Amino acid sequence: MARINVVGDFFKSGLTEAEIQSTVKAVFDTLGTPLSFSGLNRGSRKNEKPDWIPASAGMTKRQGVGRNDKVLNIAFVEPEEIQKRNLEYRKKDSPTDVLSFDYGDEGDILLCNQKINEMKEADETLAEATQKTIIHGALHLYGFDHENEKDRAIMEKREHKVFKAIKHNRHSGDGGRQNPILDKPE
Repeated sequence: MARINVVGDFFKSGLTEAEIQSTVKAVFDTLGTPLSFSGLNRGSRKNEKPDWIPASAGMTKRQGVGRNDKVLNIAFVEPEEIQKRNLEYRKKDSPTDVLSFDYGDEGDILLCNQKINEMKEADETLAEATQKTIIHGALHLYGFDHENEKDRAIMEKREHKVFKAIKHNRHSGDGGRQNPILDKPE
């Protein structure tokens, strides 16, 4: 079973660590796959694990984690950190809401609360916007992208399906999946 590490200022998102972890698990549950993204990449670039670990997130490599263990690191970083990584890996010199990196048996999702807040819909909470962004980042680990309109439509459909499943589980009382922060009428 994969380990999901959450670091950085996630509390500013309005979500707890458990809610962030259950959001990621909902992506894998909805896709009908175990919490393992290795080998399921659908054509996106595989990245070599860089030497850097976001210093602003306070991430550290855990001792005793073998290469066969699945690890997903979700790091909430400042705009400057995500802008630096966006320039380095996507050649875009601006902060973004999310970046995802797939290393086979390990993945990183970098999130920026400030950008998520700026980009959220007028009628959604920061917690909802953050969950949707986490879903988006996790789908990238499975190789979904939005480089053209067809792929964008496919990815958006998946994002909607996962978010709808999270809301359904919350309303149906599915043990521990309830998320009162996001409990608002549709």
